[in-house]
Amino acid sequence: MTTSQDADQERSTHATPASRGTPMLRKGFGLTQELRPEDMTSYLTPEADVFSVWHLGIPDVPTDTWSLTVGGRVGRRLTLSLDDLRGLPQTEITSVHECAGSPLAPTVPQRRVGNVRWGGVPLSELLGLAGIEDGSAYVISTGADHGVFDSRYHERYEKDLPLGKAMDGTALVALTVNGSPLPVRRGGPVRLVVPGYYGTNSTKWLTSLTVSDRRSAGAFTTTYYMDPPGEGSSVATPVWELAPNSCLVAPVDGQVHPGRPVEIWGWAWACEPVARVDVSVDGGHTWAPAEVAARTGHAWQRFALTWTPSALGEHVLACRATTHSGATQPSTPRRNRVHQRVVFVTPAPS
Repeated sequence: MTTSQDADQERSTHATPASRGTPMLRKGFGLTQELRPEDMTSYLTPEADVFSVWHLGIPDVPTDTWSLTVGGRVGRRLTLSLDDLRGLPQTEITSVHECAGSPLAPTVPQRRVGNVRWGGVPLSELLGLAGIEDGSAYVISTGADHGVFDSRYHERYEKDLPLGKAMDGTALVALTVNGSPLPVRRGGPVRLVVPGYYGTNSTKWLTSLTVSDRRSAGAFTTTYYMDPPGEGSSVATPVWELAPNSCLVAPVDGQVHPGRPVEIWGWAWACEPVARVDVSVDGGHTWAPAEVAARTGHAWQRFALTWTPSALGEHVLACRATTHSGATQPSTPRRNRVHQRVVFVTPAPS
């Protein structure tokens, strides 16, 4: 680990990005196919089954020369190697990892989501080592990726976090996922992980952290991932905290028969714990409360309701999560719109 006693006052938008010299394994936007809700049967999602999204491509980051700088409004600038990070206190957290969806279509629900166990160094540990100056408000993270998105070339992928979130002890500079080293497609060798926030904030192929008194001026915080003014707000808001969401895992067609009890179950999640999940079997005309498991860490929560259908034919199942503060899923077009599934009640096999 190398340090500088001189406070690094450079804003990340003015610094020379390391990404300019980083070769790319893949160029341009990409997405691996995500699990369908009915396939999300495991509490812990296997790493290979978790969606992967990249905006600018996948960089070729050599682990032997990789380094992370911590600068900006700090008492001393840090430069850490991979071995330096491995030598610092490590922790793990199980957390929902959810894609916010396309920044070009923010009201279209995607439900690209998984529940994984991340391991690494608490972000607060690194910021504590660097020493944060008074008046700081954000931590800006930069990745090694660069390229074209939305017909525009971007020199780097850059996001920001409120300093309070960065220091709350949950955010990680992650080296592992589900107990194994981060694959390159997952942002390896090192990425940021921000439990309770959408995945867009968990910068992959991490190369720098910059403490600042203002938000990033990069496109992925000013043009993209900013929700337009809506109900109760006259200004655009950053896509940070996970809105309450849920999905139905079971039942599916072929599992529902008249007069036979069946378990309707699925997963619910949000930035804060989910306090209630309501389930409907008639397309949202009536609702009944499900049993909801307590949350561990920032993981998703299982909900379940027993249903005994009485009539053959089509039924529209739906689920709706509500948090302790009262935030709930809307029925209108939003990224967390109420999830529905059509199932057919069929005669029981003889």
